[in-house]
Amino acid sequence: MMSIALLPRMSRITPWSVAKWTLAICIAIVAAFPIWWMFNVVFADPGQPVSLNPRLYPTSFSSGISNIQRVLTETGYLRAYYVSVAYTILTIAGVLLVSSMAAFEFALFDFPGKRILFAVVMLSLMVPMAATLIPTYLLVARLGWLNTMQGLVLPGLASAFGLFMLTQFMKSIPREMLEAARLDGASHFQLYWHVALPLSRTALVTLAILTFMKTWGNFIWPLVVSQKPEMFTVSQVVSLFNSPLSHTTVDVVMTANLLAAVPPLIFFLIFQRRIVEGIASTGSKG
Repeated sequence: MMSIALLPRMSRITPWSVAKWTLAICIAIVAAFPIWWMFNVVFADPGQPVSLNPRLYPTSFSSGISNIQRVLTETGYLRAYYVSVAYTILTIAGVLLVSSMAAFEFALFDFPGKRILFAVVMLSLMVPMAATLIPTYLLVARLGWLNTMQGLVLPGLASAFGLFMLTQFMKSIPREMLEAARLDGASHFQLYWHVALPLSRTALVTLAILTFMKTWGNFIWPLVVSQKPEMFTVSQVVSLFNSPLSHTTVDVVMTANLLAAVPPLIFFLIFQRRIVEGIASTGSKG
């Protein structure tokens, strides 16, 4: 009876399914191996050449802990972590606020020039960052915001992608709910705060996670606007370790890179299902 029950399952195994799983496993190995190798370099005996220890598995956890303590205590890494965390949290909060308020108007209300303004915002997605880097820097410099947190955060609050994503999601909100809330005496802001935002929670969480992944690894803008060591972000400090003139050993360099990669990895592993669900629901409801 058991062999008969297994026959339908075995018949589902086709060459195409085997090829898909093989390709998926190969892609996963290629994507995960650099992180695994970096972890093994950190937690390996120092001074051993790769020919003797190819770093395929960790060999010395005490050396790894020593490397981490050295990076955190003898460099400005902790200060850079504080700057990066503040920069990321403020950017996420600002992007969610600005994008959600703009998307609320574009998705649920009509006003003169709506289509033209939305088209202009969408066209900005095609403009490379290099084209706007110098004008934005000159504006921030004239405002006196160099080497400040507002200089880091404010230029990145207007997210065209965030506006598009939330607009597509909010278009699915029933107009009847807005009319019912308006009949109950809700103001325009109350419609946004108590109706639109709670119904858009999935898209907001997805946008917050994607903004975190982008902001934490941002290197060009902090490099331009933050020139004092006390305002360096994690990406800038890691670049100092990776510099050819740093005269730093490979295990210490990999420790700095590993510490920089830990927060995005944790966030992605925790919220990966939310990312997929948010993007899928946004696309289907748009």
